[in-house]
Amino acid sequence: MPMPPARRSAAALLLAALAMHARADDGYRLPGGFEPILHLRTYYFDQETTSGVPSTAWALGGWAGLRSPWWGDLLQLEIIGYTSQKLYGPEGKGGTRLLTADQGSITVLGEANASLKFAGQVFSAWRQQIDRPFINPNDSRMIPHTFEAYLLSGAAGPARYTGGYVTKVKLRDTDDFAWMSGVAGGAGPHRGVALAGLDYKFGQGGLLRLDEQYSVDVFNSFYADIRYPLELADRTTLVLGAQGYPQRAVGERQIGSFTTWGYGLQAALAHGPFGAQLHWTQTGKGRDTLNPYGQHPSYLNLMQVAFNTAGERAWGLGGDIDFGPFGAPGLKASAIHASGSNRIDFTSGAPLPDRSETNVQLAYAFARGSALAGLTGALRYSWLRQDGAPRAGEQLRLYFNYDVRF
Repeated sequence: MPMPPARRSAAALLLAALAMHARADDGYRLPGGFEPILHLRTYYFDQETTSGVPSTAWALGGWAGLRSPWWGDLLQLEIIGYTSQKLYGPEGKGGTRLLTADQGSITVLGEANASLKFAGQVFSAWRQQIDRPFINPNDSRMIPHTFEAYLLSGAAGPARYTGGYVTKVKLRDTDDFAWMSGVAGGAGPHRGVALAGLDYKFGQGGLLRLDEQYSVDVFNSFYADIRYPLELADRTTLVLGAQGYPQRAVGERQIGSFTTWGYGLQAALAHGPFGAQLHWTQTGKGRDTLNPYGQHPSYLNLMQVAFNTAGERAWGLGGDIDFGPFGAPGLKASAIHASGSNRIDFTSGAPLPDRSETNVQLAYAFARGSALAGLTGALRYSWLRQDGAPRAGEQLRLYFNYDVRF
């Protein structure tokens, strides 16, 4: 629903008040040591699917809030409001996820939490962001996912860990927090997700990630990935990576009984300002892999599809260039093409059409220390082709972000 005028005025006043306190130098604090948080964003999205269904919207918003200092090195509070206000959204062209499904504006208290620090660990409670492989902000539209959760995080040498219980999620196109089991499609009693995650650094830049995400009475996801850089020559690096994520129904099996999996391999070569990437992913035949709580972690999660249909085998080839050494610092371009085959309908086993997607992006970021430091923009375009479809699915994204530096 559109935000009532009184609430809109309050949001505008908060943005204006925080903007008045902006400073060029980092580390600015309000009286009492409070840190202001202000991120402005505008986003235009236009799409037509392979069957000709249109989706179009333009929104303005972002988030603003305050973070307290660590009082006594023990307690910290944080509160952040999110908004996505409709500038343009024709009726019958919803589905962009910039706004609600019926093209309404969104305003929500996305983060409101307290953190306690003790013995080198931090316990955080209530509304907050989580950034793990299958539970994450999915910040690819106007406002990210946020969660109601109770987490303990810390570090021990080269390992960082987090774990706890997540009860609800606010998806990017809603202003309501909903139980995790319901968002996953479960129709039984409300249930949350038990989460445990570990990041382990090793060698010269190696990283191992392990995650267990147990959606009570719905399904379980275990995730593992590893990446390691190899210095081949001066200014030339090869990064090798692998990932795997088995999933299965658990407990009361609120969305049915199933077992499936996905895995991926990648190699990324960088030489000076140039980069090239090669990816391979495959999905088990038991079901499409599920990611109801965030962006899919697959190496081939592109703008329109994640190539995660049951049975799907996919490959992708990408490249990028940084124009800084050529006299245009902050300007970057990238492209990737991926193709998937062997797809099946997991309910019937019937074959599904092969498909391919091509993404291109041009992005610019103002340099740190400049008058517009923190301002970035990107133009992205995608073509999705599917055998037998009447047309290519096309998607345009144009957005600007201004992370105001205080």
